[in-house]
Amino acid sequence: MSDHHLPPEIVSEILYRLPVKSLVKFTSVCKAWNSLITDQTFIYDHLNRTIQASNGNNFLFFHVYFHEFRGRRRHLRMHNEYFYSMYSVNKQTNHPFLERLPFSHLFQDNRWPLFVSTCNGLVCLADCFSPLHFFLPLDYETMLIWNPLLRKYLVLPKPIKTFKEHERFEYSLYFGFGFDSRNNDYKVIRFMNHRSTQDTPHVEVYSLVSCSWRSITVRVPHFHLGKYNGLRASFVKGAVHWVVSRRRIDGLEDTFILSFDVTEETFQELTLPRQLGESEWIHSILIDVEGGHLLVIVNRRYRNQQLVYNVWVMKEYGIAESWTELFEFDHSHYGGISKILALTRSGKVVMELVGGAIVLVDPIKELLEPIEHPAACGTTSVRSYVESLFFINKEPGVFSF
Repeated sequence: MSDHHLPPEIVSEILYRLPVKSLVKFTSVCKAWNSLITDQTFIYDHLNRTIQASNGNNFLFFHVYFHEFRGRRRHLRMHNEYFYSMYSVNKQTNHPFLERLPFSHLFQDNRWPLFVSTCNGLVCLADCFSPLHFFLPLDYETMLIWNPLLRKYLVLPKPIKTFKEHERFEYSLYFGFGFDSRNNDYKVIRFMNHRSTQDTPHVEVYSLVSCSWRSITVRVPHFHLGKYNGLRASFVKGAVHWVVSRRRIDGLEDTFILSFDVTEETFQELTLPRQLGESEWIHSILIDVEGGHLLVIVNRRYRNQQLVYNVWVMKEYGIAESWTELFEFDHSHYGGISKILALTRSGKVVMELVGGAIVLVDPIKELLEPIEHPAACGTTSVRSYVESLFFINKEPGVFSF
C-alpha cells in the first residue's frame, strides 16, 4: 500500500484520529507508517489529542479472586486470580464496550497486586503481599509500569534503599505515579518511614527518562495512614495525592491530603472539606480524579448509625473554600451500595452494589446501567484511563530501556 499521493501532513492528521489498536495494525503497512506511528513525538501528540477528545467514560476495572485451600501441614494458603476489564463508551454511538483480560502472569502466586495509580494510559503496579497478610506492613518484590491496551510492561530496577525481612514490621512504604510535563518524563515516587520514630521519610524518585532511581532530600509533613485508604494514590494537576492522618495532642486525628508535585518534587498539604468534621464517624476516604479536578468520596456514619456516601469536588485546586458537595447517597439506595468507585466526566457514578454488581448510575435521572458482575470472594477497584501508544516500539512482555 502506498500513500505517496497524499501529503505527509494529511496522512499524519488521519492517523492521529485513529484508535491505538488500529495504529498498532498499521505499523505493518509500510516502513514510513511504522516510523511515524512509533516516533516519540507522534506518541505524545496522539495522547494529547486523545485526552482532549476523551468523554471521560473509560475505566479499567481490576479484579482479584481469592481461592483458599489448606496444604499438607494445614496451613491456610491463598491462590489469587487477577484479571482486568477495559470499559469504554464509543463517542459516536454512545455504546459501552467491555473487554475482560487476564494478567495473572504479571505476579507470583500468593501475592497481592497494589494498583498505585494510572496516568496517561499507563498503570503503575507493585507486587505486594497477599491479602492473608493485609494487616502487615507493606512490602513488595516487583514494580511495573504497564500499558494494558498494548499488554506491554516495564519492570523497574530495585530501589536504592530497602529493608531486610526482619525489619518489615518497622517500616511503612508509600507509592505514587505521575507525569512531569516540563521534562516529558513519567515518575514513580516511593518513600519509606520508620513506624516508631518521627524521622523524615526516605524519598526516592524513579525517572522513566533516566531509567533509574535517585534519592531526594525534601521536607515531608508528619503523617500516618491511620484508618484511611492512603495507599490509593491519584494524579491530578501535576501532583500525586494520598489521604493521610496525623494524631493531635488531644488524641484525636486530623485528616488531610498529602500531595507531591512530580515536577518540582516537593510535598504539600491540602485541606479536606471542613463539613466532614460534623460526622460522628468517618469510615474511609477515597481520592479520585474527574475531568481534571480532585474528588474525595467519603463513607461516613452519623449518630443514628445511618451510613451515607458523599462525593466532593475541589473546583479550584488548592483552595479549601472551593470544596463542593456533588452527591449524597444513602447506603440502602439502589438495593444497597457497597462502594463508590469513581465518577465520570458526565456526572455519572460508578458503584459496587451489595452482592458485587458493578453499575453506572445517573443520580439526576435515577437511571442504573449494569456494567458487570464479578464473582464473589474477591475485590474490585477501578481507575480511569485513556488510550496510549507508549511502549509500542518495545517487544511484548518484560523489557528494559
